[in-house]
Amino acid sequence: MKNKKGLAFILFIFLLLVPVQAFAIDFDITEVQIEAQLNEDGTADVTEQFTYEFEDEFNGITRSLIPKEGTSIEEFTASDNRRDLEVEAENGLYKIYRSGNEGDTIQVELNYRIVVAVEKFSDGAEFYWPFFDDSNESDYGDMTITVIPPASASETEALGYGEAFDTASITDDGAVVFDLGDVPAGKTADIRAIFEAELFPGVTAQDDTVRDELADDREELENEAAAFARNQQLAKSLGIPAIATLGALLIGLVFFSWIKASRRKREARSGAGEFFVPEDSMSVPALLHFTNPNYVAANGMSAAILDLMRKGKIRQLSEDHFALADRSTDHPHEAVLIELLFDTIGDGKEFTLEQVEIYTKNELNHDHYNAATAEWNKEVRAEVMAHDFYEKHVGLRWAVGVMSAVFIGLAIVSGIYGLLPWMALSIALAMLALGFAIGYSPITREGHRLRSEWRSLKTAMAQLPTEQWERLTTDEKQRAYAYLLGSDQKTAERKAHAFTAAEPANDVSGFAVNPVLMTAVFVTASTTTSATADASGGGIAGTGGGVGGGGGGSGAF
Repeated sequence: MKNKKGLAFILFIFLLLVPVQAFAIDFDITEVQIEAQLNEDGTADVTEQFTYEFEDEFNGITRSLIPKEGTSIEEFTASDNRRDLEVEAENGLYKIYRSGNEGDTIQVELNYRIVVAVEKFSDGAEFYWPFFDDSNESDYGDMTITVIPPASASETEALGYGEAFDTASITDDGAVVFDLGDVPAGKTADIRAIFEAELFPGVTAQDDTVRDELADDREELENEAAAFARNQQLAKSLGIPAIATLGALLIGLVFFSWIKASRRKREARSGAGEFFVPEDSMSVPALLHFTNPNYVAANGMSAAILDLMRKGKIRQLSEDHFALADRSTDHPHEAVLIELLFDTIGDGKEFTLEQVEIYTKNELNHDHYNAATAEWNKEVRAEVMAHDFYEKHVGLRWAVGVMSAVFIGLAIVSGIYGLLPWMALSIALAMLALGFAIGYSPITREGHRLRSEWRSLKTAMAQLPTEQWERLTTDEKQRAYAYLLGSDQKTAERKAHAFTAAEPANDVSGFAVNPVLMTAVFVTASTTTSATADASGGGIAGTGGGVGGGGGGSGAF
């Protein structure tokens, strides 16, 4: 199974979903009490008390207040139990400076006036306000909002929207208390209270009525709540068994596939015996790509050059000097490498390792070098794929892919109807199914055999006696050492002298005089041509998502 691709995909999705807020100051807002005292002139004097618990050092808190269209916020002040606090305001975002240390719990009181807070109609006066909206990035704990009329009221009506629905109660003197409890970030909660019109003599009345509209809204919200409850019960009765059944089927399928692949791998390993060099079935770079999970292209290039020397395509003139002997190649990746080394870096007939260093130090050449090495890697992988070492299982993968889509649908439905544990399970199962659908291509028996043989060879060569090495043919030595150089440079460096000491001094078709130096040059070239980039950003309060375009939220800095 192509585990690397699946893990990389899951990591990529995870990084996209990690919110920027996760890297900000860590705090909890454990209690919020908001009191709106309505005045006869239609203004509202608001007092907000926020209790913060910090897990980091901090400089203060923030409160964004976005007034409804036609209204305004005035006289904003802040204090704690000791003093008035400095406030900095910009575009509806208020920064309240109150520093502290990790573990501190503070209570901050905010005071401000809403101008044109009350609208007066022929049948009552209405306070309809969003104290926060879906732009709020902080969870609120134990939230209570109280709306107090200018005098005792006997005809009070109230309705909450969003998170405030079905939370209102009316006191004996006609005030309204919205007991919201815990409110998650990103939620809205508009509150609406209607009192007798004569309590607001300083407000000009409109001809329209408002109580019938509130009654219609209440009926609509109650019908929606009833429909939600019915659908939630349906989601429980159908969705939960579906998640459980399909989840068990998926896990069983993954487990069975893993058992089958593990058994096949063990059977391939059981055939390993006395040391030998496997037959010449594919190029050394392709072998490295297929058999080594930590394959490095720079090391593979050195091994590729040794492989081309073995085939008589390249001759070594000195430690760092190479000549092209034959342009005909067995594989496209060999032609790509020859073109890069001899035509682009060299003079068409020869190249030196020093020329590679000079070429890759020039930033103008980085794009071309990286493009050529990427093309080389692509063609090496193409040779591997041409051997059909991976089973396709197209039908199975499509079926599991469809199952992943089903789990995503079940996760959405579970989230909509508040079945959060089942939503989390559905998301996990969807990711498992998607990873399986993308990455499930088990290695064939022949592929496992080839991997086992070459990996066993690499392990054996770390302790291989010189006498046993000398019994190999020249071609076997060249293929074995090229593979070792590309897969285990440290062992290759340690064995270089012992393995080459018995070779004839004039054997220019054999090993490179200093293959370790050659690998170091290509590793340096790869490092030199790599690049990185960074980015950052920020923002301030904007248009609200509550009633009348109002809203707000809370935070800390």
